[in-house]
Amino acid sequence: MSVTTSQQAGLAPATTAALDARFQERRAQVPVLAQRAKAEGIEEIRSAEDMVGLLFPHTTYKSYPESIVSRGRWKQLGRWLDSVSTYRVDVDVEGVEDLDGWIARLEEHGHLVSSSSGTSGKASFLNKTVADREASGQNLLDSLTWLGMPPAKVWHVVPVGPDTGISSAMYIRDVFLNNYRRDDALPLPESRPVTDHHKYMARLGAMRRAIADGTASPGEVAAFEAEGARRQADVEERLQYLAEQVIAHKDANIFFNSMFPLLYRLNEILREKGVAPGDITGTNGLQVAGGLKGMTLPPDYRERIFELLNIQPNRFLHYYAMQEVNLRSVKCLAGRYHVPAGLVLFVLDKFGETLAPTSDGQAEGRAAFFDLSVDGRWGGTISGDQIVADFGGCPCGRQGPTVFEDITRYKDLPDGDKITCAGTMDAYVRGFIDN
Repeated sequence: MSVTTSQQAGLAPATTAALDARFQERRAQVPVLAQRAKAEGIEEIRSAEDMVGLLFPHTTYKSYPESIVSRGRWKQLGRWLDSVSTYRVDVDVEGVEDLDGWIARLEEHGHLVSSSSGTSGKASFLNKTVADREASGQNLLDSLTWLGMPPAKVWHVVPVGPDTGISSAMYIRDVFLNNYRRDDALPLPESRPVTDHHKYMARLGAMRRAIADGTASPGEVAAFEAEGARRQADVEERLQYLAEQVIAHKDANIFFNSMFPLLYRLNEILREKGVAPGDITGTNGLQVAGGLKGMTLPPDYRERIFELLNIQPNRFLHYYAMQEVNLRSVKCLAGRYHVPAGLVLFVLDKFGETLAPTSDGQAEGRAAFFDLSVDGRWGGTISGDQIVADFGGCPCGRQGPTVFEDITRYKDLPDGDKITCAGTMDAYVRGFIDN
């Protein structure tokens, strides 16, 4: 996409035209968008203000009644997904037994459902297409190229995380391996087929809620803890294997692909095996996705990882992203996330009602985006993040909107995560289920 990103106070004409064209197309395809536009009285996009009322709260994609999943009412869950999708979800779910089976059945029909982990509660489900998946894969390569590491099959690649069986994660992993892994690369751990990831994560969320409200029996808690321990033992076995491979290739160039908690554990294992800073000498790279997932690490965890694995800041791909968008905002050496072309940034007030005021080119408030590469859904999302954005230049010398690195989840603030239109959007979706 060559469309420019948001200027907050006034969209560039090309951006406005692109947003309106997408709106005219999608409101005929996405039922909830059509209902929202009618309620807001919006017939066309002429300004950033027009877009605010059409952005979907991130909670929209978890607005289904939980009883639908717990009772295995897969036809109703499909009807809910259809209401927020571009392409009709009319799939026979006969024989589907659980959430993983439902997702697999939809994938057979081109609906590549992306789901959050649901570790903090209810999982969200987003309908994606092959075009969405390919846009995300190409953006990963573009992001690495932007950072100065274009595709080149000259690396030993170490994907630190375990195989979850999630097809979207496997696709991105394969994009990375196919474009960066050398032909004689170090051997990776044998993958074990995983077919119950979503079922397990749903049980995890339910068990945490049951423990919190006191309804979980001691036997249920013990059985679930035992299952968790088995899964953790598998992760530990994988990390032990990878540590041995890193030691065996300590002078070669290694590209690590991980989340920080797992990478920190790998770092600990290497130190336990006697590896000290300076022992690993390859010109190594790192790609990190996601945050700390609720884990607590030492304040200097990054410094310890970078020091031991010999990773310099210019070989570290760190980005700001969310599953509602395909495109990543890459962090530069000045510490800011750069919003790419094709991703339009809006900064709203904390309730998601209006554009936040801009002063000296900067705005503070709730992050919202429109991703013009999104195919399977309406591309407008109101996030749960409080940010500070700069719509001018960056100290690194690049132009365009940037997001400062201190990003806070509204749910972690005293007032919580309150988006004014969230209840209305939920009501729209429930209406489609009931009908």
